[in-house]
Amino acid sequence: MQQLAYCGLGVSDVEAWTRFGIEALGLGLADDPHIRRLRMDDLSWRFALHEAADDDILYAGFELGCAAELSTLRNRLEAAGLAWTAMTEAECRDRQVGEGLWLRDPDGLRLEFVRDHALASTPFASSLTEGFLTGPEGLGHMVLSVSDLERGTAFYETLGLAVSDYITAPVGPGLMLRIAFLHCNERHHSVAIAPLPGAKRLNHIMIELREVDDVLRGYQRCADLGYRSGRIGRHPNDLMLSFYITTPAGFDVEYGWGGRQVGANWAIAEYDRISLWGHERAE
Repeated sequence: MQQLAYCGLGVSDVEAWTRFGIEALGLGLADDPHIRRLRMDDLSWRFALHEAADDDILYAGFELGCAAELSTLRNRLEAAGLAWTAMTEAECRDRQVGEGLWLRDPDGLRLEFVRDHALASTPFASSLTEGFLTGPEGLGHMVLSVSDLERGTAFYETLGLAVSDYITAPVGPGLMLRIAFLHCNERHHSVAIAPLPGAKRLNHIMIELREVDDVLRGYQRCADLGYRSGRIGRHPNDLMLSFYITTPAGFDVEYGWGGRQVGANWAIAEYDRISLWGHERAE
């Protein structure tokens, strides 16, 4: 089984993003003297902050359950004619994993598939939350901009993800947006893709809280700290109760609770709105 394991972010102000992650989101600082990393559970890290002018995602890692699953993925990629590269020992040490491979998606984003993501030396604890819902469901989900939705969907299906559902909704006068949501475990989606406007590949990352009160407290905390956010709302497909915060890098983090899970008899559905209610954007 796969899970979205980590994200590498290229941010122009590492210190500002670190403060945001710790003070607004309730993440923890990882013990790493070389790269600024943030934790959200007992794994050694979930987010790496690299100094870069792009203010965008640099890479994303998916963890597989064992070496056999990694071998199966290699065979699937080769059968599909997709080129991949084994991660070097130095790359594996940097990512703190046992083994891995990487390839680029059709729009150039580096995707890594690894096994044996290391645990931290100490348990995770946050003074701001009761904890994050991770485990076999991974860190949450990411929403990426793609140039071609059908090509992007087919690519992620080749990687082993499956379509959960689609949303086709108006996002402005005369402008309709179609979003594909894909899952790789019981989480409703670990990746969503759409031909989004703007230059960034990363639209947002969602992290899910274990307690609904933590979302409500987080909403007030972000307002008190001066971070720009939208209002609380609920999505129609994954039923997530959440709000969006604009990070110091310009992309968003969705702070949510109560996401729907994909069951054995899941049926792909179509939705005509992004939110059941709420999620109005801040001016």
